[in-house]
Amino acid sequence: MSEAVGQNELENRVVELLGNEKAVAGEWIAALAAAKAADLPGATREWAGLAQEALAKAGDVAGGIELLKWRAESTPADQMTPKDWLKAADLVAGSSPHLLALIQEAGFGQKLAARECVRRFRLLHGLQSGALCLHRTWGFGVVRKADALYKKIEIDFRGRPGHGLAMKVAAETLELLGDDHLLARLHRDRDGVQKQIAETPADVVRAALASFGPLSSAALQDKLVSFGVVPEADWKRFWDAARKALKADPLVEIPAKRTDPIRLLDRASGYDDSWFDKLALERDLKTVLERGRELADSPASLAAIQPAQKSILANRMAFVLKGATSRQPGLKLQAAMLAARLGLQAAECDWPAAVRDFLRAGALTPLLHDLPARELRPALEFLWAQDAAAAQTALLGQLKHLHFGALQEALALLLKQGAGEECRQIFAEACATHLIRQEMLLWVLRNPAQAEEWDLPPPTILAPLAVEELEQDYMGDRLKTQKLLREMFEDVDWLRPTFDGMTPGRQRDFFKRLNVSSAWPGLDRQVMQAKILKLYPHLQSVITGEAAEQPVASYGSVTSHRSYRERQEQLEKLINVDIPGNSKEIAVARSYGDLSENFEYKAAKDMQRVLMARRADLEAMMSKVRPTDFSEAPKGVAGIGSTVTLDYPDGRSEHFHILGEWDQQPEKHIISSNTRMAKALTGKQPGDKVLVPTEGGAEIECTLRSVEDLPAEIKEWVK
Repeated sequence: MSEAVGQNELENRVVELLGNEKAVAGEWIAALAAAKAADLPGATREWAGLAQEALAKAGDVAGGIELLKWRAESTPADQMTPKDWLKAADLVAGSSPHLLALIQEAGFGQKLAARECVRRFRLLHGLQSGALCLHRTWGFGVVRKADALYKKIEIDFRGRPGHGLAMKVAAETLELLGDDHLLARLHRDRDGVQKQIAETPADVVRAALASFGPLSSAALQDKLVSFGVVPEADWKRFWDAARKALKADPLVEIPAKRTDPIRLLDRASGYDDSWFDKLALERDLKTVLERGRELADSPASLAAIQPAQKSILANRMAFVLKGATSRQPGLKLQAAMLAARLGLQAAECDWPAAVRDFLRAGALTPLLHDLPARELRPALEFLWAQDAAAAQTALLGQLKHLHFGALQEALALLLKQGAGEECRQIFAEACATHLIRQEMLLWVLRNPAQAEEWDLPPPTILAPLAVEELEQDYMGDRLKTQKLLREMFEDVDWLRPTFDGMTPGRQRDFFKRLNVSSAWPGLDRQVMQAKILKLYPHLQSVITGEAAEQPVASYGSVTSHRSYRERQEQLEKLINVDIPGNSKEIAVARSYGDLSENFEYKAAKDMQRVLMARRADLEAMMSKVRPTDFSEAPKGVAGIGSTVTLDYPDGRSEHFHILGEWDQQPEKHIISSNTRMAKALTGKQPGDKVLVPTEGGAEIECTLRSVEDLPAEIKEWVK
């Protein structure tokens, strides 16, 4: 009975509003919100349509848009189609050509969320002459006019007066500024803002946070300096004064880390029961961690929490520890670290068990590779603080497998904790066996003083190993490390001592090795050659001698007829199609005139350099590699032109067909002679024990079961 009475009262209220020609959007929205709260979806939809018609009849465009906004935020997606929303928007526009153009450009009637269509419509409606706006690229602007006929907004940006933006683009990229926005105040009253900067700088920061949202100190500086609010030369004085005042303000949250955002709080007590109630319902792991860090960064609030609130904290940290998958070890450790910071005991949240899991054999590498770079050092220090002996054992056992960033942090901690001798032994063994990976190589080459103290081989000896690593095909973090290692060869201060430690004969051999290496594209190789020749002019004869002799490729420099033909076709396409086409593009672009401002001409010339470098690379490669059918391959010994079968310790077996430098087809078990696997197998005989690489980058000892000729189907593939 009470529900019926409630509905009758709401119906009477709607009837009253329909009879009142002066009823505003706020009154209609209040009535519709009450109907929605009373769980009357059908009536709410019907009355919303009546309200839209009433406001349209009264000519209240702004009210109609506000009602449209409420409906978009309150109506389930499946209750109105794009056509329904277009009809509702047309009611707001009436017969106005300008508003009808805005509706079209806002995306009504298309496959776009109603809320986004209304947002764009409100924005475009507000972009009238004199309105202030902010563009993500061009910054602050003043609207000059909105042209409904050409569907364009003209805006005066700094340095771009009268710049035209298509309405659709404007709706996607502009933000309309209210009168209280800091940039609007600066535009209308620059003297007043400058006076505030000098007298109450904290108020300027509060206005910036209210205008732009939470900002780190660096982002805040970038905003205020780039928009001309605070001169860069005055920033330090301004920020020191503002920060001092803000620290005493309970409504401003200044984090401990400079990289975290400064926030304005709704109330001084930011961590009350409602905050913890929201935390208890949060299911996103990263958001849970973010909220926990906020509390941990506020010692006063953390000290004041109640037992029930602490129980919620423990529950959420345990939720992350259990919810983080095997592919998210970084989240799991961050939860353990945060639980320790929050003072949670093992009985409340068993984070020590997670720490023990990470210190087991093999678990540390995927963890460190999953963590952001900024979290590596605190994570390692945390693990060490929990169990120093286990952490040292785990780190030493995984050094050979760490990516470069993790390796640097691990070595810094181990050396700091006095484990230098153990680290030295690992590096010395890797160097002696020539099994040192590029990450360890890069660390040694970047830390010559430590390498000398450990009596490791000098760069003169390690440089050829570095070249071999640069010729491997890596991805992800290993590709980034490869780039850093390649940059060592471009550093004159590193090249000089490396070459100085070689005899003249070795200098020639190594320089020759660099010139034929696949580790550098043509242009990069030329830059490197120029730097070396500037230091050692006598090596010029290596280049001229090679050009004159045209040596025949050795058996090792071979590839299949198939792969050679593919490279040949690539070269022919470059010469006959791509380069002539680029030449035509250059000619057309040149005809546009004014080459200094001609974007098309610059782009075409850049592409010309790329194509010419690619042609030089292909020609150089094809002059040093010859095609073959592998019929001359030696028998009974693993190497180019043989099929090998490996037995792994776990009982499984695997076979590979070792072909030439450019041959690679995993689905057919074809591997290149340049791969680490092929190099490890070359020269081995059946029954030999072989240390071969695994997918994870480690090595494992296998038995070479057999070495056979290539099967018929592979020989056919080769041809």
